[in-house]
Amino acid sequence: MITEEEWDRLFDRLMPLFSVGIGGLSIALTIMALMRSSPLGQRVYYQDGQYQVAVRYPGQWNFLQDFVQPNNPDVLAIFSQYGPGYWSLYDFVCRNVDYRRDIGEFWQMPSETLKGQGDCEDTSILLTSLIRAGGSPNCYVALGSLGGLGHAWCLYNGQILETTYTYARQTAPRDYRLMALFNNVEVLELYPNSLAEVFGLARDEAAKLDLIAQALGD
Repeated sequence: MITEEEWDRLFDRLMPLFSVGIGGLSIALTIMALMRSSPLGQRVYYQDGQYQVAVRYPGQWNFLQDFVQPNNPDVLAIFSQYGPGYWSLYDFVCRNVDYRRDIGEFWQMPSETLKGQGDCEDTSILLTSLIRAGGSPNCYVALGSLGGLGHAWCLYNGQILETTYTYARQTAPRDYRLMALFNNVEVLELYPNSLAEVFGLARDEAAKLDLIAQALGD
């Protein structure tokens, strides 16, 4: 959920538009109105076996499977350099993508994340794309919660790959709750409407990162 602090930060970023006159003001207010008018429950749309999500620009819907891109040229270039071993690919993502908190909710495509910044969804999507570039079928972006807070990670052969780490390391399953999985081939809900429920989970990036840090200290 977008906090008041995040709305303030978003407003500050849109303020330069105001200086260009009424047109800029209209654009800024329209964007903010669209974002405020989109309840979390409306971020997932299902029809005819296809899941669409509103996690990028206001009013834009994307097929969930389209985020995982094993045939993306940028993904293939990294795979050719660091693959085919999944652990080397995992370590590449951890070491080369700095954690950046979203303002609201914005999922990046793999090429965007390869520019060097992203949050848990972005890095999980990138790693899943990289591992699947080698033909590994049992690799997914996992959506669920960590300590009750909304989170995403990569799940490969049942193993949690926590992409917010600064280097590849083993992850204990404690406090992780899996609710939905997806890759470029399929979307799996662990129970009816679990995907929509994911978007209703509380978002507290500082608290979530603190949980991860505590786990590393155990």
